[in-house]
Formats: sequence, structure tokens, C-alpha cells
Amino acid sequence: MARPLTGRKDLDELTTSVRKAAALKAAIELDIFSRIAEGNYSLPAFCRVTGLNERAARLLLDALANMGYLSRTDFEYTLSPTAETYLVRGGREYLGEVFLAQWAWDARGNTARAVRTNKPLNAWAETYRGLPRALATWHDPEAARQEFAPVWDELALEFQPNAQLQFLAFGIEAGLRMLSLLQKFGRARLTVRDEQQYLERLNVVVEGMQLHKRVEASAAEWLAPLPADTFDAAMLDTITEAHSIEMNIGILHNVHDSLKMGGWVALRAAMEEDDRRGPGMVPLWALDILLGSADADVYTRTEYRGMLEASGFFKVEAVGERLNLWTARRLPPPPPPPAVPDLAPDFIPAPEVFN
Repeated sequence: MARPLTGRKDLDELTTSVRKAAALKAAIELDIFSRIAEGNYSLPAFCRVTGLNERAARLLLDALANMGYLSRTDFEYTLSPTAETYLVRGGREYLGEVFLAQWAWDARGNTARAVRTNKPLNAWAETYRGLPRALATWHDPEAARQEFAPVWDELALEFQPNAQLQFLAFGIEAGLRMLSLLQKFGRARLTVRDEQQYLERLNVVVEGMQLHKRVEASAAEWLAPLPADTFDAAMLDTITEAHSIEMNIGILHNVHDSLKMGGWVALRAAMEEDDRRGPGMVPLWALDILLGSADADVYTRTEYRGMLEASGFFKVEAVGERLNLWTARRLPPPPPPPAVPDLAPDFIPAPEVFN
């Protein structure tokens, strides 16, 4: 007697999710939500402005209504609150292009080839060019900045409130999170290093907060020399996953030497537990690394500790219960242990000495 199949529900749900993603991808590419937002609610009006075939348009619009992105009456289609907020081009919170990049349809369809060859895919690089590395962070940069503000209080940085401090951010994600630190210390200044295309995205936020006079954008490679013994605190965010361990040690060493003695570094990244079973969806997200690089990886927390120590940092510690954030400091090396005689005694004690 054949054994009944079990566990198929998840597979059927995955198939349904693929169909939904395909429909929403088509709607974003055709800019359907924007055309409806312009007042083209009836099917004939919608087809006149888009040039789409009425039958084909109806099938897609009905599918979108079935998914909850449109509301339908007998004669008209209108936007759901979700579609109106996130899927109308030109809106303040428009995320259509971000979703297309995250889905990366053509690249993800070649995951088997990336596994087989261990080579990055050009289609993946083309999809992600010009987008921020941490897409979720830039959906609402103000919320991301405020969410991280309590971390600086938790670190209890040993700085005087009116000190003329110098901060360093490696990556615009780090720059965004250090803006709250800049507000905490009113005379501090911040240098943000990244590629020019990314810095322009951060500049919009900086100008909106009226901090442009205290923030310097530095378009340079990660290993480009920095002034030595200059910065009081530094942060790296969402850049180490894109490089090998050796490259990351070089980046961290560059940051180490730029800090003043006693300076702090915070390193934030998608870190796996040492058994590589999590947390959360990190192992699944790691496939993005496979598609984009031949030698980068999603590293474990112990591997990140090792990178920091190999770069010269001491007092490497996790921040509270957070699983993705290490801090460390540039400190003088501890004194060497006392010398131990390395010569054997020139006599052999009598046996009774041991009795």
C-alpha cells in the first residue's frame, strides 16, 4: 500500500507565492498602480491610457484584486492602501524598483548555475548596481536611524558631551546610524566613506536633518589610507559580507590605525551562529552572497571576533542580546607575561625529595 504524502502544503503555498510574485512583478513593470492612481479606474479607460489589450489587462487586474492590491466593483478598479502607499511611482514611499531588485528574477533563476560554478552572476550585479546594500534600511531611513539611537547609549561611550569628536563611518548604512550619535554630541563631526553613487543617497538625509556642515562624504576604496590616530569612534555596516576574510581584516586594520588610542569600533553585519543554523532567515539570505561574489561569505560570530582580533582590536564584545553587532577598542597591547626559565635544572633531585 502506497504511503500517503505529507508536507505538501508548504510546497503548494510556495507555488502560489511564485504566481503572486509573477503577477505583482508584471504590475510594477507595467506601472499599473500609477495609471490607476491617475484616475483610470474603469477597464476601458485603463486600456486607453496604457495601450494594453482589454482581455489581457482584465486578467491581470482581476488577479491583483484577488491578491488584495486592488479593490474591484462591477465597473471600476481602485487601489488598496498598500498599493497606494508603496506601489505608485513618484510617491514618497514608493518601493517598486526596490522589490524588483530584491526579487532579481533572472538572477535567482540561475542559482543552480552559481552553485555549480561558484562564480557570481552578471545579471545579479546589473540588478543591484546603484541600489543601497541594505534595502530595508533605506525604505524609511528616519526610522532606521531612530531604531539604532539607543545602541549608542547602551555602549556608554566615554566621551564628554561638548568634546570635539571625530567619527568615521564605513558604508552609508553606518553613516545613517551614526547620525544619531552626531546629534548626541553637538560638536562632533562625521566622515562617511563609500562609493559616490551611494553617498548621494545619504546626502539627501543629511541635508534634511541640516547636518551637512558636520558631515564629510569621502568617495574612496575601503583600503585607501586614512589619517592615523584621528577618529574617536568608527562603525562598519553591511560591507563585510561582500568580501573575503582576508579583505575584511585589511579593512578593519585600516580602521584600527585611524582610531585614537582608546577609540571604539562597532561592526554590524548579518552574522550566523557558529552552527550555521540561523538566526532567522540569514542562511537563506546567504544565497544572495553566492550570486554576487566568488569569495565572500556569511560569516559566523566567532569568525567576526577573529577578524577584529586579527586586526589589532582588544576588548571584543557583543552588544547586549544582539546577534549581529560586535564592538571593540583600540587599546595598548597587554604587557608580556613574566619570563619563564627555559633551561632545565642542572641537577636531578634525589628520589626522597618527592616522598
